[in-house]
Amino acid sequence: MTLRPNYRIPPRLALQAGGAVLLGRPRSVLADSLAAVADGRPEIEFLGLEQIPSRAGCLVVCNHYSRSGFGAWWIGLGISAAFGVRRDPDVEADIHWVMTSAWTFPDERWKNALVTPLTRVLFSRVAACYGFIIMPPMPPAPHEVGERAMAVLRAIRLAKGEGICIGLAPEGRDNGQQPGDPPEGVGEFIAHLCKAGLVVLPVGVSESGEKYVISFGTVFSPVIPEKRSERDTQVAAQVMSAIKKQLP
Repeated sequence: MTLRPNYRIPPRLALQAGGAVLLGRPRSVLADSLAAVADGRPEIEFLGLEQIPSRAGCLVVCNHYSRSGFGAWWIGLGISAAFGVRRDPDVEADIHWVMTSAWTFPDERWKNALVTPLTRVLFSRVAACYGFIIMPPMPPAPHEVGERAMAVLRAIRLAKGEGICIGLAPEGRDNGQQPGDPPEGVGEFIAHLCKAGLVVLPVGVSESGEKYVISFGTVFSPVIPEKRSERDTQVAAQVMSAIKKQLP
């Protein structure tokens, strides 16, 4: 049986980033991602690096994967580090990741009462520090519908900028190395970003033995149905199919 490694943020980087988050100081996700992988731990195998647009903006979509010893933040760190290698020096290489505004626990009241408020404060500070986009967990609670709409509008405005890259794990939750279906509304959200000018870059995140494997696929523009009733499911299906092709 192969023992899978534990991936850890270098202590000095963790202290620096943690201090910036608490003090409200901006940091670059690209710079921190490169620092996190600089010592070769984890050992990352990049496949299809040439698929990353050198100048154009794109929507990075990937599977949501984590396990004990592999925090979901390594998805963003690994992919962001790859962008630092491929993007032209005079083009913004930071990815604006879409992240949840809080962890929620529908079946555990005490966690909802204690953990959810704490993560809401922490995640908002992380987003402000790194220029991320926070959205309410899916499906949004009735009082969060307006907040979600504002986040969607912010993402669309951002997508219209020159060379802007936005990152998204459509599932929004772990389903192992093989992705599941994204929540309702994700396909519609992706369609809006593509209409704003972004192409889709599918990425598969997996592990092979002691290696962390990140596989980039060919960029594409999904077919967006005219009928709104078909748009969400069909766009989401195209995107998830492209992600699955990058997985073992």
